[in-house]
Amino acid sequence: MNREELITKFETDMKKRSRLLRFLLVLDQMGNVLLWNGSQDETISSHVGRRIKAGKANRFEKLLCKFLRMLESEHCMKSIGE
Repeated sequence: MNREELITKFETDMKKRSRLLRFLLVLDQMGNVLLWNGSQDETISSHVGRRIKAGKANRFEKLLCKFLRMLESEHCMKSIGE
């Protein structure tokens, strides 16, 4: 991704999400690092969604996605790559 694409992505994100939502996203990403030893650029939902898709998820991760499905249909699968 070149510099202009990154700037456009940043500006789009600023318009799309409020400061509160961006803060919650940071906490989610931090949880992914601390609790799952995942990437700082990925949410817990995305990380767990990828593990489920690969058949590597544990029982807790499956339950977490089942709970999140009550908030949004197929949340973990939709969040892969975010």
